[in-house]
Amino acid sequence: MTRQNPTGGPCSERFSLLQGGRDLDALYEAVVSWFAPEVLEAVAGPAETETERIARAWLAKGGKRWRPFLAACAFLSFQGRREGEAPEDLRKAAVAVECFHKASLIHDDIEDGDGQRYGGKALHAQYGVPIALNAGDFLLGEGYRLIGEIGVADGAKVQMVRAAAQGHRSLCIGQGEELMAKRARRPVAPARVIEIFRMKTAPAFEVALRVGTTLAGAGEDLWPALARYGEALGIAYQIRDDLVDWSAGAAPGDLEGGQPSILLSLAQERATGETKRFLEAAGRGLLAAEGSSGRLARVLADLGVEESAQRLLDRYRREAVTALEPLPSEGLRNVLERVVGKMFAGEGARCAAIAGAGRGRGEVNGPRTL
Repeated sequence: MTRQNPTGGPCSERFSLLQGGRDLDALYEAVVSWFAPEVLEAVAGPAETETERIARAWLAKGGKRWRPFLAACAFLSFQGRREGEAPEDLRKAAVAVECFHKASLIHDDIEDGDGQRYGGKALHAQYGVPIALNAGDFLLGEGYRLIGEIGVADGAKVQMVRAAAQGHRSLCIGQGEELMAKRARRPVAPARVIEIFRMKTAPAFEVALRVGTTLAGAGEDLWPALARYGEALGIAYQIRDDLVDWSAGAAPGDLEGGQPSILLSLAQERATGETKRFLEAAGRGLLAAEGSSGRLARVLADLGVEESAQRLLDRYRREAVTALEPLPSEGLRNVLERVVGKMFAGEGARCAAIAGAGRGRGEVNGPRTL
């Protein structure tokens, strides 16, 4: 891959792929580097207006970059590349995938009333809701623009646009289900929480995989297996996110907002009597009083819901790996299986630490770093 550095001179980045654990780490670091401001300018062009600058800064800020990483893994492994430079079109595709994701986060924070993201203010908390909404809409258009500029046949572009549109539609339906659950302020069954995760979180992973493999020349025959993999991966990721937020001091379901949570849902399903009434009040966002978070922590510990959530996470991790079996490309199967291990590295040790940690925290807003 060749690009312009900040001073105008060329710089190249090469990495080996599919040779062992370290190469996947190197690819991940390479993908992360594609979101440095100067690299984004080389890929997407200069940000000439204030709207472009606000959206571009948000695109460059924070995040795990799992979705563009998945797109890169899918492209390079299906092509069977062992070593070489990532082509310009791959960087455009990866940035497009992240544009869609970062737009969804702007809108999600507004809809959920979350003022924090990436350890600082959410975009709407910085600029106000109208400007943030506009920046999110701009990023959606930017993603489609970048796909349109990729140098592949029109048929492949149609496939990538269709994948992105389907993912966008599913995400909005999932977000709508979550918002309606919050509005109803009634207990949400675990099966419905999982369904919300499936519709809201999984599509972005699937879009990344479809875009990456289509760019590499794969046909739609891979999509059913990639859909099952992305679905299971997305559900596992969201369950892990609930566990991580809780371990960092965020109340499951957000005591003030009634956010659906697998932890709170499992607890509501198991509880009886006064404990069940307490949890139902938590699910309706009625427990902002001091000390409620500590009591909720004790209730969840007594009901063993963290362990149950961990078992669910493990189940969907296994389903993600099993979903890869029909793929005809051994390289693609192997890399995507290793991606599961990378995304959930250290999960057992972390959950053991959570189980043994003291509770009773008072904070209700944990870190959000998707």
